[in-house]
Amino acid sequence: MHTEMDRLLMELWGGPRSPRGSAARAPADVYVTDDPPTLTVELAVPGADPAGIRVELEGDVLTVRGVLTRAPRERRSYHHAEIDWGPFERRLRLNVPVDAEGVTAVYERGVLSIDLPLAESILPRRVEIAVRGWTGG
Repeated sequence: MHTEMDRLLMELWGGPRSPRGSAARAPADVYVTDDPPTLTVELAVPGADPAGIRVELEGDVLTVRGVLTRAPRERRSYHHAEIDWGPFERRLRLNVPVDAEGVTAVYERGVLSIDLPLAESILPRRVEIAVRGWTGG
C-alpha cells in the first residue's frame, strides 16, 4: 500500500513519466522561507548543462526541462544501474501564487535552485482600524 501511494504521489508531483529509459528523474525539494517570503524548488540534476535547462512558469505550474548527460566512455556491461541519464521534464504545481517577475534560478554543483517570491496577495498583513467617536475608557 505504501509503495502504491508513493507512486501516485510521484505521478501527481511530476515524477518519472514511465519506466526507466524514457525519461530521467529529477528529484525535487520544495520549501518556503520567511525573509523574504519565498517558495524554493531545488532539483537534483547532476550532469545537466545549465545552458540547456529550461525553466518555465505558467499559472501555478513550474516546468523544468533539460538533459542529464554523462561523459563518453568505453562500452560497458552493467551488473546494476540506478543513475538516470537522458532528457528530463519535471512539472510541479505550486499551489500558491508567486511573483513571476521576481523568479531567479541558480545552478551549483548539480543542484538547480529556483526561488519564487510569494505574491503580495497571500502575505499576512496588518489591517489598521479606523476609530470614530471613541472617547476612551
